Amino acid sequence: MSIDGNAAGGVRILDVGCGAGDSMQEELQLRCGSLAHALPIEMVGIDIDGEALAQGRLNFPQFLFICAKAENIPFPDGSFDVVISRVAMPYMDIPVALREMRRVLKANGELRIKLHPLSFTLSELAVEMRSGSLRRRMQNLTYRLYVVANGMALHYAGFNFRFPLARHRCESFQTQSGIRRALVAAGFREIDASCWDTKITPPHAGNCRASARRNP
Repeated sequence: MSIDGNAAGGVRILDVGCGAGDSMQEELQLRCGSLAHALPIEMVGIDIDGEALAQGRLNFPQFLFICAKAENIPFPDGSFDVVISRVAMPYMDIPVALREMRRVLKANGELRIKLHPLSFTLSELAVEMRSGSLRRRMQNLTYRLYVVANGMALHYAGFNFRFPLARHRCESFQTQSGIRRALVAAGFREIDASCWDTKITPPHAGNCRASARRNP
């Protein structure tokens, strides 16, 4: 499907890392509940999990689900009014994904993302160290040390790198200042990362959010 403009003056929203579509449904309900919002809304989601996408198509046939990576979004420049990512941003190459999100946003388009603080990564490690074989614990420790190192790379140097033992994986934690710098570098403005609650209450990864707008 090609998206190249708003039909009938509606609003197009892209969910990057949409899973089975629950976050898309929440976004739609939020907007439909606003008395100020009367425009038609088109929801589009991308994810790399084929099973989740198949379930989403069953649960929400009114939404468009596409198998694609955040680092290579298959839509033309300026296709969307809003881009959201509520569950998947920490599992992406964040600088690359942000540049792609900016590319598919219209001028002055809105970006809203949810992120993982270091406390979430450490809580995951604590859980993994309490069970499993010694071999499995060492594997988990190796991976979590990679996640920490990747988060530090984003914070201090503005880049992410893939897990050397499984190149398809990319995960990091994020900091307030690090994500601000990454958003600026990707071409965003009006950045707001004031919602940054790092308290972990399983299964929730804290409440660390950022929003921004695309530079014209």
